[in-house]
This record gives sequence, C-alpha cells and structure tokens, in this order.
Amino acid sequence: MRRTRFLLHTLYIATLLIPAPAQAQTPASEEPRHAQIRVLPERNTLAAGEILTIAIEQTLEDGWHSYWINAGDSGTPPEIFWTLPAGFVASEINWPTPHKILYSGLLNYGYEDTAILLQRIQAPDPLPTGPLTLAAEFTILVCKDICIPETSRHSFTLNDGTVINHTTLITDARSKMPRTEGWSGTYSEENGVLIATVTPQNPSDMQNIQIDTAALIPYEWGVVDNPATVTITTDKDSLILRQKRGDRALTEIKDIRTLLTYNDKDNILQGVELTLTATIPAAGTAAPSFASDNSPLTAAPGPSQPLSLLTALLFAVLGGLILNLMPCVFPVLSLKAISLSKMSDKEQTYAAVSGLAYTAGIILSFSLIAAILMALKAGGAQIGWGFQLQNPMVVYALALLLFVIGLNLSGVFLLQGSFTNAGQKLAQQNGWRGAFFTGVLATLVATPCTAPFMGVAMGFALTQPAVQGMTIFLALGLGLALPYLLLTLIPPLRKLLPRPGAWMETFKQFLAFPMYASAAWLVWVFAQQAGGMSILAALTGMIAVAFTLWAWGHRPQHKLARFLVSSLILLIFIAGLATGFAEALKPLPMKAPATVASHIPADGIWESFSQNRLDELLQGDEAVFVDMTAAWCITCKVNERVALDIPETRMLFAEKGVRALKGDWTNQNPEITKFLDSHGRKGVPLYVYYGPRDPDSGLRPAPVVLPQILTPALVAATIR
Repeated sequence: MRRTRFLLHTLYIATLLIPAPAQAQTPASEEPRHAQIRVLPERNTLAAGEILTIAIEQTLEDGWHSYWINAGDSGTPPEIFWTLPAGFVASEINWPTPHKILYSGLLNYGYEDTAILLQRIQAPDPLPTGPLTLAAEFTILVCKDICIPETSRHSFTLNDGTVINHTTLITDARSKMPRTEGWSGTYSEENGVLIATVTPQNPSDMQNIQIDTAALIPYEWGVVDNPATVTITTDKDSLILRQKRGDRALTEIKDIRTLLTYNDKDNILQGVELTLTATIPAAGTAAPSFASDNSPLTAAPGPSQPLSLLTALLFAVLGGLILNLMPCVFPVLSLKAISLSKMSDKEQTYAAVSGLAYTAGIILSFSLIAAILMALKAGGAQIGWGFQLQNPMVVYALALLLFVIGLNLSGVFLLQGSFTNAGQKLAQQNGWRGAFFTGVLATLVATPCTAPFMGVAMGFALTQPAVQGMTIFLALGLGLALPYLLLTLIPPLRKLLPRPGAWMETFKQFLAFPMYASAAWLVWVFAQQAGGMSILAALTGMIAVAFTLWAWGHRPQHKLARFLVSSLILLIFIAGLATGFAEALKPLPMKAPATVASHIPADGIWESFSQNRLDELLQGDEAVFVDMTAAWCITCKVNERVALDIPETRMLFAEKGVRALKGDWTNQNPEITKFLDSHGRKGVPLYVYYGPRDPDSGLRPAPVVLPQILTPALVAATIR
C-alpha cells in the first residue's frame, strides 16, 4: 500500500515537472511563489585562484517544505545551474542537516521555514580583468497539500568596485552543516535489517546525544526503509541502530555514505556525516566527502547528481524509440507498417487491435525481463542490461532465431499467421495473436542493443524499488512500441506510407539481409564466448536449420516415403542443433583472453581492465581512459570503429600520454559490473575519462563520463 501511494505521489510530482507552454513575456517575478530564493556571494571581490562561497537561501511559506539531496519516499532535490565566466569551476552543493517530514505514510527528508545551501566557486588563474557577472538558475520543488516546481534566475557581479559582505550569514549557515570529523561506523545485514554501529570521535560526545532521536539518513535512495521504526541501543561508546533495509541490495552499495542526525541536550538538531563500512569491507571503496573551504575545487562529478524519475522515464521512452532503428528490430517494424498500408479506413478497428496487441506483447516481455533482472539483483547477482547475452546458449539461440526470420523473409519457407503475413487482414482470427507475438519477437531481437539514453535509464531503474524500476522498463517498452502504435491509432499517419504493390515482396526479401547480418554478428559473439570449434559448430547448426526448413516443404506425398524422409530431416535438424548447443554448454573460462586480445589494436595502446590496474594508474600523474565494452554490444562496436580504434585517437592518446584500459563484459565479470554500478550504469557501453593530475595542486579533476554515442571530435574535445 505504501509503495502504491509512493508511486502515485511521484507520478503526480513528475507531471508537475513537465514544462508548461512557454510564455516569454511573463517575467519570473510575477509568478506567485511559495519559496523566496536569494543567491548571495560571501563578498563581491575575487582574486585569481581564490574560492568564493555562495549562500543559496530558501525561505518557505508556513506549511511548505523542500527536499534534501536524498528526498526520501517522494520529491526531488533543488538544482542550481550556473552560467560562469571561462575558467570558473563550481563545487557540489553542501547541504544543511535535514529533518524528517512525514506525509501520508511516506517519510521525506528536507527543510521547512529557512534553509541555506552552500556552494563554492573557484576563480581561474590568471583572472580576466574588469567586472565579472555570474548567473544562476535555481529550480526547487515545494510541497504542502500539492507540489509545485518553481524556478528563479539570479545574478551578481564581482570586482565592480562596490562592497558586498554576507560573511555573517554564511558563517551561521556553516554551523548548520553536518560535521565531518572523526566519526566512524560499520554495518551488517541480518534478516533484512540494517545494523549500523556508530562511534563518535570523542567518547564524551555520547553524553550530548538524545539517544531516542538518533536516525540514519543515507545519501543514496533505497538503503533503508525510510518510515520503518529505528531501534537504538548503546554499547560502551557506540550507538547501534537497527532499521529495516530498503529495496536495494546492500551487496551492491559497498560503503554507505550517510548522515547520523540527533537532537542534542539543548534539543537542537545536529548532523554528522560518516561512511559506514561493511563488517568485511570491500577493497578500494571510499565515499566522497565535501572538500574543505580552502582546498582546490574540481567540477562536481556527474554520477553524484541524482536522476529524477521523470528524467529516467523520458530517457527510457527515447531509448525505446531509437531501438526501432537497430538492424534487428527495423525489419519487424517495417513489415508491420507495410501490413497497415493495405488497410482501408473502414478497417480502423482491426488496425487499432493490432497496435494494442503488438504493444501488449512488448510490454509483457519487458515486464518479464525486468522481473527476472530485479529478482536476480535482489539475490545479490552482479548483472545488468544484456545479462542474458553473457550466456552462449542464449546468444546461439538468438542467432538461430534471426537466421530463421531471414530465411522466412527470403521465401525459403512460409509461416502462416506470423509477423510476415503482410497480406492478411487483421479481421482474420489470428490477426491479434500475430501482432502480440510480433511484439514479443521485437523485444527478443532488441535485447542485444543499447540505444542512447538507455544506459542511464536502466542504471537508474535497477537501483530503485520494484515499482519504480518496473515503471521505467515499461516506459522503454512503450518507446519501442510507440511508432507502430501511433500508426494504428491515427489513420492520417498511415496515408504517409507507400501505396501497396509488387515492390512489397521485393522489399520484404531485402529486409532478410539485416537479419542475416545480425545473425552473423551473433555467431561471432558466440565464438568470442565459447572459443574452440564454436564457429564451425554454430554454422553447422544453421545449415541444418536451413536444410530442414527447405526440405520440409519438399517431402514426397507417399506415406511411407514421407515418413522416412521426415525422420531423416528431423535427425539432421537435431544433430545440427546439438552440435552448436554442445559448444555452448562447455564451461566458460573465468576470463576470455581471446576476446580481450581481439580488442587490442596493433599498436597495443589498450590494456585489459582490472580495478587494481586502474587504482595503480590513478596513483600516478597520467590521464586514464576506460572503455567498458562487450562483443554483443552493437553500440560499442560502432563507437570503437568510428571514434576509438582510429589513427587520430591513437595519436591523441600518445600525444597527451593517456593510458587506455578496456573492460570486456562479453562474459559475466563481477569486477566490471561493480565498476558500472559505481557510475550508475547497468550495461555497456561506458566511457570514463580521468584527467591528468594537476602539477601544482597534486589533484585530479573529477572523472568525466562520456555519452554512449561517440564521435572523434567528442573524444578529442574531452581529452584536450
């Protein structure tokens, strides 16, 4: 019941965040506001290389509240988008200690009345002369009985000869920030309960804590069940807090960055930031913390910014739309569209039934995939999108399926009632069934593909509670189904389709070749996984399938002869399939050296990824580029051919001294899965660039996560 209320509340908030039609002539100041926002610099003079602290003050009307970086069961945190002069760098937001906000069975974390966020901006060296204007757009979601997103725009000028001083305000704001010094903690899990042991730096600090007010507020969503009762005990100089675990598996979170909040003896809310390490800590993990006010800044890393549900849903729909253009899926969509061109306007009912059945097939298939993924993740499995393609049996079966579809399109055999029945009317009994199973087929052949926007959406989905995660998967399915669904529901769109004619048969046969190409690619993937004689075994199976489908239509009519020939055909079919699947059933090697070697160019710039090797390189001064790929990932292969494994990029890497690591996820690799998880991704491709260490400060800039679609210019711009 609580999850249902959460979903309805979140979907309501998401609809509010959809931009209304622009009204350019209405200034922001005329809109009624429930949050008054001020963006105030500590001072308005700045020298080269100096750091300036900015106060973002939000004053809320009575009864209204806003949200912390982890909003809890609903809501979304404020965001600020800076327009800065060249060379200026803004840090992450520093959040004051939040308090709990209970609403209709949901528990949120946020602020009421007045709260001041802090952010720091560092000037470049040298600094441009003359006045400098800094502008910011601040977006905040404020809620009472309803939720309203509000946006305000702010600017201020530095070094303009005037004097501004907000030091007192910012000093007071710093006093409300969580303390970061010295507290330590560990955690374990027992029967679905998170058990955290927290020890203060000084044992005397325990005397200032009202024990029954203590609470854990993790920085990440899903670590704890927010409204669940917290049981608190003490053990010598430590607090022990027990709270029901959230929907995320703790095995995938490693260290938990959290706040411990409590009321002190003066009943003032206090917060302490600390990292809870697992009782058996994972190597190489460390939670980030806010830098001190005097340390040099780097840009806030992308993965630390929380993705909203609305953004994830939009990314999923866009990713599903783009999947229709993939070579495996496009023929299926094309043939379904062709079938519509033969319909008259009087057959609108049949067209609509076809579109809805096709959509239902896709939605049901994506629901099944999502349920399997989430169940395996909840059990502690290190998997992500495309996990089924790490199994050679699945890859071989998909190759055979695409090969059979290609043979059907080529006219080698016919399947009555299949998705290829472009000439049949949907009024026939099997029309909706054919459309439904076409949707299932479209989902199957889409699984090897990762479209732009998909990676981020799938990564978000697999870290969310079941309801949210399933919603995002369904949005991906809706995007895949949307083009055909719109064609069936909106008759004027069908008038844009070409008129039916003899060309349709030729076009259908042409569409067989993308299927053959996809099957050939999957055979290559199968060979990378199984090695040995796998290519010969796979081709033998495909020849057996082709022979069976051809010979079955040429059996003699005489009963005895027909029986004998049918038996022989079936024996050949079974023997051919058994040859391929026997290779697939062989135990997989722990690593796939042949696959890794196949990715290494002749000049040898790529090294095989391991976390130890990455940590070793990051201890040095050179830049590091990490490419996470898989043989079954079409997007990965295109990016490598177009932008990475080209002379220009290799020369650039050599010129800038970039060390290159390549992780191969063709077969299951928990180490790579953990790296993907650490960047909020559940599938490949993933490209991460770690810039070189600054010779003066000795610090590296924050890592840059590149888009899923690469171009040579994009890679060059990132590195330069």
